[in-house]
Amino acid sequence: MSERGPSPDPNVAGLGGILRGMLLLGRGRAEGIAYFGNTRDAVLSALAPRLALWLVGGGLTIGYAPQAISGVKVLFALCLILLPAVVTHALARRWKREGLWLRYITAAWWTDWVTLLVGLVVALLMALASPRLLESPTGELILNGAEFTYSLWLTWYVARVGLLLRRGQAVVLVLAIIGSLGLLAAVTALFSPDQRAWHEFLYPLLMQQGSAAH
Repeated sequence: MSERGPSPDPNVAGLGGILRGMLLLGRGRAEGIAYFGNTRDAVLSALAPRLALWLVGGGLTIGYAPQAISGVKVLFALCLILLPAVVTHALARRWKREGLWLRYITAAWWTDWVTLLVGLVVALLMALASPRLLESPTGELILNGAEFTYSLWLTWYVARVGLLLRRGQAVVLVLAIIGSLGLLAAVTALFSPDQRAWHEFLYPLLMQQGSAAH
């Protein structure tokens, strides 16, 4: 299918190529997948920023509350990062797309940052239209809804292009990711009842950023 773009080019590399690939895929342009490597090094490069944030957040979480439950939250955050890779690799093997998986997960991890950019654009447009709306519960609902909807579409699209899936298969993959993360949250709740582990993992990091800003 032409919409799935050209054959991947394993020689494409560099931050400029990655950024171009992110923007292309983020706009629904299948040729963007060719800008991501199909090697273990490419995967590790895409994973590195997430692990860096995890290490910072983990250190702040444990420093903020040096308790056993903090270790659960830090472990939860690491699983949250890695679980989609495990789930998608299993599906790629089942659908005989394992040879495409390294490029796919590299693209998926990099393009996930585009969701943040979309959120910033939506927030800017809302602020220009009505600053009060942006600060209201309705504005928060609109912003979160826009980011979530776009993230679902982007996850579906990158899976379809990166693993050469049919539309239905890409939907199954997205549902599998969501289901696995939901199961992870449920299991974590057994160790941290009545708490939101991911929110509490991020809280010390957000507080640190807020203090720095002031």
